[in-house]
Amino acid sequence: MTIAIEFLDVSKKFTLDYQRPNSWQDALVNALQRRPRIRPDSFWALRHVSFQVKTGESVALIGANGSGKSTVLKLISRIITPTSGVLTVQGRVAALLELGAGFHPDLTGRENIALNGSILGLSRAFIRRQIDEIIAFSELEQFIDMPVRNYSSGMAMRLGFSVATAFQPEILLIDEVLAVGDQAFQDRCLRRINEIQESGATVIMVSHDLGTVQKLCARAIWLDAGVIRADGPTDVVSSRYLEALWTAEQDRALVEPTAEEPSADESGAAADEAAAVEADASGGLQRRGGRWGSGEIRLEKADILDACETPRDVFRAGEKMIVRMFYRALQPIARPAFGVSIYDQQGYRLNGPNTVWSGFPIDVVQGRGVVDYIVDALPLLPGRYDLTVAVYDRQVIHPYDHWHRMVSFVVIPNDLERQDGVVYIPCRWAHRQEA
Repeated sequence: MTIAIEFLDVSKKFTLDYQRPNSWQDALVNALQRRPRIRPDSFWALRHVSFQVKTGESVALIGANGSGKSTVLKLISRIITPTSGVLTVQGRVAALLELGAGFHPDLTGRENIALNGSILGLSRAFIRRQIDEIIAFSELEQFIDMPVRNYSSGMAMRLGFSVATAFQPEILLIDEVLAVGDQAFQDRCLRRINEIQESGATVIMVSHDLGTVQKLCARAIWLDAGVIRADGPTDVVSSRYLEALWTAEQDRALVEPTAEEPSADESGAAADEAAAVEADASGGLQRRGGRWGSGEIRLEKADILDACETPRDVFRAGEKMIVRMFYRALQPIARPAFGVSIYDQQGYRLNGPNTVWSGFPIDVVQGRGVVDYIVDALPLLPGRYDLTVAVYDRQVIHPYDHWHRMVSFVVIPNDLERQDGVVYIPCRWAHRQEA
């Protein structure tokens, strides 16, 4: 099998020049004032990186922010060049790095499709044959003849994905761009990527969603501070990466001092400040970012704790986990519903219990208090998850305070057998041979 991509001892250095003038006026002022020149800093995004990707192989790049993953993709797409080493790329590259970033704002969506196809070296006849399919996939038929400057960011991303994946790339680069549109469109994007893989294209993908990584890629490369820490089967490399996260979290917990709890006055002031936003015109609900509610009960804090009630955000599958919600009720409230929802990184809500539906009635709340959501054995498989915490009225209709996906945690492997998905469900197998 031929080699599509080869990195041979590749390094990439960026120069961080904090005094670089933004205009000729700045340069003139600096010269007249004779400001001392500060030597620019150097940042090595990659150091002596070597690997090969065979034609038709799908490889995931994983690691923390700043580890060099996006730099690898930009090198492959020839946006930047290596500082040292040899990089070889064989095949036509389509890059899903910043969807819609290459569109001309004054051209229509239809005209931008033709322009992007021409940049890729495709004939006008081929572009004409593909354009109806691109428009249909993007679901932008009604807006395709409008200037792109009038598109929302989501519309531009839809069109960008449709264009980049429609022209039969030989190498497809994907950088954290699968959160495009609603869930139905995201599913279509994943199916399109699967079709490209089945056609024999080479896929290099960057994502923090390890569930998606395991679905799309059989091999993973873990980058850490610009060097390769592991290269091999996705499940093995992902497990090593999550183990390292857990170890780092344990080390951090040992050296960091425990933060003192705020005084009652400080907590009250923080709650009042958080609630000091304009009322929503639809009925007095206060909204800011991922938080909304009418405010009669306010969540002041949400902690994720382990079995020893120590704050943590990395857990082993099967461990005990406690979500502790600190609240303040401004007036007596009867039968409130405190709830928790867990989401995976694709936005699927895995569950959403609350005190009312769980048969744990709280008769009345007033002043400050604490509600614990306790999971004795966390049934989640390795990955990163988001938490929503909220308190509603007794009918679970009216929100007093809703924090939507504002808390995150990571699950790392334990000794459970290898499985796919997000939830561990104990099971048995049986087999019999029919005559």
